[in-house]
Amino acid sequence: MNVGLRAALSRTTTIVVFAILPVVSIGGMLAVGLDTDSLAADFHHELYPQSKLLLDGVNPYPDPSWDPRASPNFIWPPLAGYLVAPLTLLPLGAADVAMAFIGLACFGVALWLVGLRDWRVYGLVCLWPEVIGEMRLGHLTPVLALLLAAAWRWRDVRGGPGTALGLALGLKFFIWPVAVWLAATRRTRDATLAVAIAGASLLLVLPYTGLDEYVRSLLKLGRTFDQDGYTPFGVLVHGGVPDSVARGLTFAIGFALLAATWRYRSFALAIAASLVLSPIVWLDFFALAALPLVIARPRLSWVWFVPLTTWGLKGAGLGIGSFTHSLRLPLVFSVVFVVAFLAERASDGAGPPRVSGQGAPGPALSGRSSTA
Repeated sequence: MNVGLRAALSRTTTIVVFAILPVVSIGGMLAVGLDTDSLAADFHHELYPQSKLLLDGVNPYPDPSWDPRASPNFIWPPLAGYLVAPLTLLPLGAADVAMAFIGLACFGVALWLVGLRDWRVYGLVCLWPEVIGEMRLGHLTPVLALLLAAAWRWRDVRGGPGTALGLALGLKFFIWPVAVWLAATRRTRDATLAVAIAGASLLLVLPYTGLDEYVRSLLKLGRTFDQDGYTPFGVLVHGGVPDSVARGLTFAIGFALLAATWRYRSFALAIAASLVLSPIVWLDFFALAALPLVIARPRLSWVWFVPLTTWGLKGAGLGIGSFTHSLRLPLVFSVVFVVAFLAERASDGAGPPRVSGQGAPGPALSGRSSTA
């Protein structure tokens, strides 16, 4: 094969794999979601109607007898309801479509903020089931990614990371270990600000229900679904390990990651700890792993293909799968987090910062800087 033909074949393959295939996959996911009435399902059945109730001044929160398995779970934090309030001006079906594409846009901007400039990686990430599957769920994971990316990008702007992380915590508290990363990188004021904003946002439930009742509802939701999530606890229970042992091992892993987050000032390990210690972790939550991976590997490399091996796993819900099914996702993303963490360590001892993407030198991976 001559050089010209080989080059043309390479360009064609690149366009097909990293541009055409992602567009076709997104279109297929949209078509399936619309055809089966499953597009942005949690947004459709929970967040959209809860937001409308909040805007009408009606208490959306469940009473103590509520069964999380039997009805939509109207327990989103008020901040989430107010965030999506503009979408309630649209009919529900149109809002579902808007939510799906807003999610993709938020995720794309998040990757750009942490330094991704390689267009091929954008296309490949759209093929991750953790990313494209969010179109069928509407869990606000892309919004969390955007806020976490903002916290990392503007980590040296006074009040910037604290505000961004505080808003993220106000939407979903499970990413609280990122506040440990802020404190470990000597941004204690921002860590405190993040916790304060999250606490203030929680007070928004008070016109509708008591804080104690709201917390009990959250705990009930966690107890109901924790065995069906992609956490070490869920994996171990699926493998026949007693609940108490599985929970103890999960806490041990999680707090070991927290200790390492503090010791190494690691953004990657903070996100990993969040996924381990969260009571509930669905498939799309692992899309957050793309943030530290971009910081570590801003150009196309083998590790970006690894999450494609998680195709076929259920996104969320009861009966998520067998032991081997539930184990596959944490194992795959363990590889991703290890690569990101090792790159952080290498960068910390590398002297001058390496080039991030295409252009100016990028900052240290762990979040340290000359002013930290």
